[in-house]
Amino acid sequence: MGLKILILNFCLRIVDICTFWIKPKPGTITFISLTHNRLTSDFALIDEQLKKDGRWEIRYDLMVFRKNLWGDFLYFLNCLRQLVEIKRSQLVILNDNNYVISHMKPKSTKVLQVWHACGAVKRFGNQIRRKYTVSNYDAVLACSPVWQRVYSEAFGVQPAQVQVTGCPRLDTLLDAGAMEKKARVLLEKYPQLKGKKILLYAPTFRGNIMDGMRPASFSAQAVVKDLPEDWILVSKYHPLLRQTIEVDDRSLDLSGEDLYALMHLSTAMVSDFSSVIFDYSLLQKPMISYVPDLEEYRNTIGLNMPYEADFPGAVTFSEQQLVQAVKDLDRYDWKKLDDFRDKYLTHTGGGNTQRVCALIDEMMEAGSQA
Repeated sequence: MGLKILILNFCLRIVDICTFWIKPKPGTITFISLTHNRLTSDFALIDEQLKKDGRWEIRYDLMVFRKNLWGDFLYFLNCLRQLVEIKRSQLVILNDNNYVISHMKPKSTKVLQVWHACGAVKRFGNQIRRKYTVSNYDAVLACSPVWQRVYSEAFGVQPAQVQVTGCPRLDTLLDAGAMEKKARVLLEKYPQLKGKKILLYAPTFRGNIMDGMRPASFSAQAVVKDLPEDWILVSKYHPLLRQTIEVDDRSLDLSGEDLYALMHLSTAMVSDFSSVIFDYSLLQKPMISYVPDLEEYRNTIGLNMPYEADFPGAVTFSEQQLVQAVKDLDRYDWKKLDDFRDKYLTHTGGGNTQRVCALIDEMMEAGSQA
């Protein structure tokens, strides 16, 4: 155990002792995140619905963790604050794994893990080597029963604690009117996209938040030079990556734009081990996998799905193979896409936010009776 962790644990114990008198305030829910300093995605939708219902008091502890000396210091201070917020909350809602919860969760506080993905292509959490063991969650959201075993391993819960409600943000993706409006805004902002077939490149990162992240090896220029003239490449990198690509009239880096709007506008998507492949399957559009490091990834991180067997499209290992897969899209296997969607997404008609908030109500009511 490193010196920083020893110091953090010592200070957490001091804070715990000094706040022994703090008990959960009935009806209080706290959102905690280390990846966003404002409500986004699932958090924003859940928060909006809970406020509409008006049954609970909502609190927030939101920050973006940066892997540097100053970021480590801010994280240290935030952990001390988190402990106090957790102790005074009846329910805590997370979108990522949490050190304080895993080590010092009060028995009287319930924890709901929303997570930030609709599935888990790659192994994560307790499935891989990490700096601490994930534990102390009371419920975890999932999009299909196929994830119950995987999530029970990764989050240290029983399969029955994995609740198949669907992810709230998929309600946004399924809102055709809202997506059309966002797509029109993008076309006005980037007129070079008009009249083009759009190939969306949306990869995940390599590495992790504690040790640093890096992008996959990828050459946009190698793709666009052989891509048919009516296509344009649009890249959307993971929000925690500070990656840029070569930009010209046929290759745009739109990482700052809304992912779902880009999905809606796209003709096809290229991805890898990212969970966005599950979201995209709802749109009935073709996908291509670009995984030059598939074997390395399988042998180091590991995968939670039979990748080549289940991925609903061509699995490619070079930019040349990727371009050829684009040219072959007229022979796309639509049945495989349907089978993929049906296996990994149970709720495909919306209503996920309402199901999640109903689960939150149940957890709150059960907690108040305990």
